[in-house]
Amino acid sequence: MLKFVHLFKNYYLGISFMGIAAFVIQEIPYIIMPFIKPASNPIMNMQNEMKWIETIEGILGMLSMILLMLIVRDDVKLFPITTTKDKAFFALTVFMILINFVGWTFYYWGYQYGWLIVIGQFAVVPLYYLCFGLWKRNYLLVGTAALFFIIHTINGFMNFIMKK
Repeated sequence: MLKFVHLFKNYYLGISFMGIAAFVIQEIPYIIMPFIKPASNPIMNMQNEMKWIETIEGILGMLSMILLMLIVRDDVKLFPITTTKDKAFFALTVFMILINFVGWTFYYWGYQYGWLIVIGQFAVVPLYYLCFGLWKRNYLLVGTAALFFIIHTINGFMNFIMKK
């Protein structure tokens, strides 16, 4: 972690190498998508009818990614797994990304059903950020990710369940 500017209490504007790694891990399905070339790709072809939801979702998603990678705390170790809370939040973080990877696996195999997409691609990514924020005690990320979870899941619901 690198610290550049003190913001308040133990929070700094800086570079979180763990946050960058977490972001890159979450992007793996998108990185490999051009090589897999799914026959159908409804997520990438999604057309939002409510532009305000798309705008808010984009803002909250970008803010979550920024807070994930650029906010650090000087009182949190690089890889904290000493307390029961640390272990639980780390396990939840891993569990969320595994659900996401399983969801993408089904998606690439052609199992592109509404609830599977909403849970496997839409709901778990913000929950992954939220659990990571709880694990690293980045409560700015936790708050933003919670809002991102609500809007991102609603958007997925509207596009893959309500439209069917």
